[in-house]
Amino acid sequence: MARSGAHAGSYVRCRHSRQGCDMRPTITLLLAALLPFTSAAAADTSDCPASLQLPELSCVATPQGWFHAANPATARQIAEDADLAASSFEAYFGRPAPRGAVFAGGQGRAIPDDLGQALTSAGAAWQIPWLDAADRRAVQRSALERQLRAGMPGMDETQLQARIDAALPSATAPPDTATDRSALRHEIGHMLLIRAFWDAPATDASRSAGHYGGPGPDWLDEMAAVLMESQVMADDRRAKLHSQEAVAHLQPLAAFFDKPHPMAARMSELARRGPGAHMISGAEAQRLTGDAGWFYVQARGVADFMLDTSSDPAVFGHMAAFLAGGGGMEDWLAAHGAQTGLPASITELDAAWTQWLAARAPSPAPTQAP
Repeated sequence: MARSGAHAGSYVRCRHSRQGCDMRPTITLLLAALLPFTSAAAADTSDCPASLQLPELSCVATPQGWFHAANPATARQIAEDADLAASSFEAYFGRPAPRGAVFAGGQGRAIPDDLGQALTSAGAAWQIPWLDAADRRAVQRSALERQLRAGMPGMDETQLQARIDAALPSATAPPDTATDRSALRHEIGHMLLIRAFWDAPATDASRSAGHYGGPGPDWLDEMAAVLMESQVMADDRRAKLHSQEAVAHLQPLAAFFDKPHPMAARMSELARRGPGAHMISGAEAQRLTGDAGWFYVQARGVADFMLDTSSDPAVFGHMAAFLAGGGGMEDWLAAHGAQTGLPASITELDAAWTQWLAARAPSPAPTQAP
């Protein structure tokens, strides 16, 4: 599975695929079976040809790629989100968004090999197998049921279902469509960054070693993703960034630029178990998703800070190109910081970041006279 949490404004990515990981206390992770395909071939903008269609799914083609879903309305919605992500990417990174594909086949279904090959030939530089909110819940429920049946054989069926309902309290709630759509744009942002700035496939272990997702540093990978999100999600992250609680979670920029994604080690360990459904629950799930959530909050905050400070609206594209060439942030700031309106070192950048945060810190509540 890949990664997007759809709760409390946070996302979790499983580095070996691109599906959704729910952010509730019980998390279902589907690993390895849904790897993205990559290519650098050119693309046209025609409607979906027969080679890119499946009889049971609708297909919509746009200048941004090909989008498969159970019905035309959902396929069009996915295509719209891909277009929004592409527009944001081009504004922030100054490069055309690589064309790709999203495959919402339902129930964790991988992209069929023949379709994946046809999409690659047609010019899909990235491919994401996607689960919407309803499908994620169904997969979660199925995985949890298998786990409980294996661990508690002979349990009364009513009691079993009650345990599942208690572990997945959202089972009867309507899907959060807005958050789900923002999650997809988040995922597309990862792929756009990788394919626009790194020429090797995202699944090339030699280029991605030491990173949670693609070959780039984890902070940049997540910054690209959060910059693609909806305004509602961005505002939610900003509210957390400027809350009093943030003081205990935000890191100096030198540490943030070097920090691995909080989920990286756990996801690598789970991936070594092989494909299938893996459960993280209870205190560990809350800790991991909490740490990851603050990582995304700081990524959003650093993005806002740099956009406020820099004179270049596409400053992240210059950073990404430099980092993709093997450079580091200290060297980029020394060489290019001044000309983009940013300080010339990480130490100076961190001081400016601290001042920027302080200027936006919440005012303490007034004390009442006795």
